[in-house]
This record gives sequence, structure tokens and C-alpha cells, in this order.
Amino acid sequence: MKNLFISLAVVFVLFVTGCQENSITDPITNESSNKIQADIPDIYLHGIIPLEAALADPHHVVNSFYRISGQIAYDFRIFYMDPIPPSAQRYASIYFESNADLQYFCTVCPPSEEDKLAGFIADVSEAYVPLGGNFVSLLEKTFTIQGREDGMVLKARFAVSNDRIELSAMWLALPNANAVATEIINY
Repeated sequence: MKNLFISLAVVFVLFVTGCQENSITDPITNESSNKIQADIPDIYLHGIIPLEAALADPHHVVNSFYRISGQIAYDFRIFYMDPIPPSAQRYASIYFESNADLQYFCTVCPPSEEDKLAGFIADVSEAYVPLGGNFVSLLEKTFTIQGREDGMVLKARFAVSNDRIELSAMWLALPNANAVATEIINY
């Protein structure tokens, strides 16, 4: 009878321990994070941003401008670095292909040979921007202007959100000089 009682106690203990949920000492499984990551697909976008504007001459010559004409083709991908809630970390990977020409013009100067082509931009680059919630992240890029000896560059500011990228400002700048941005107004 004593052996039967001990046997029933052992069976009961084994039954209770076998039916328990995962305990605190069990290793954490990655099932939940894999499920969350599988439920959130990456977002891919492609588009073209036109570069058409008159930009102030960074040499500070009165009534002197550069006309830029061209485009930036982009591939835009949003991916999740850490998909685990409550705050998933999203990043945008943006691949740029830029092609543009710069033409000098002065409203009070006589025409010159410089008026034809003052430089061009042919650039391929990639940038990563952190995204958070419904906020807009700013990305500032510098594009080298080829065919120039003074080191002039085109600076562009992009507004990046969850579903698009927009050019918000662009300006010309010289090395070691502060320049004023030309805001882009879309009507």
C-alpha cells in the first residue's frame, strides 16, 4: 500500500510538471518576433524629382543666378531594423541617381561664354534615414558640381516620410561659406 501511494504521488508530480506552461527559466523563443516581422512587409517606392529652379549665386554678385535643370531618380525602401513593438525602428534606404545642368545668367550683365554651361551634376549615392511614427525626417545631401574650379556644390534638403520623399529646399554653396536655401514651393 505504501508503494502504491508513493507511485501515485510520483505520477501526480510528473503529470503536474508536464502540463505547466513555459517557466521563467526556459529560453525565449523568436516565434513572436518572426511573426511580427513577417506581418510587416518592406515598402518600395520609385520616382523622379525634377530639378528646375533659379538659384542665387553663392559668390554674392548682385542679380546673378544659376539655372538648374535636370532630375533626381530615386528608389525608396522602408525596412524595419527592430520590428518588435512597442516602438519598431524603421529606416528608409534611398538610392539617388542625379543628372542636372547648371547655366549661369545675370540680369544686369552682358552675355558671356559662361552663360552656356557652368557645370553639371552626375551623381549616384545612397542614404539611410531613421523614420519615427508619423513624423517627417529631414535629409540634407551635397552634390558635387563637375566642371567647376571653385568647389561649388549643390545642397539639397529632402523631407522623408513613411510614404514619400520630397525636395523641400536647394541652394548652391562654396567651401567654408554659409549660403541661403531656396525653398521649393509646390502649388
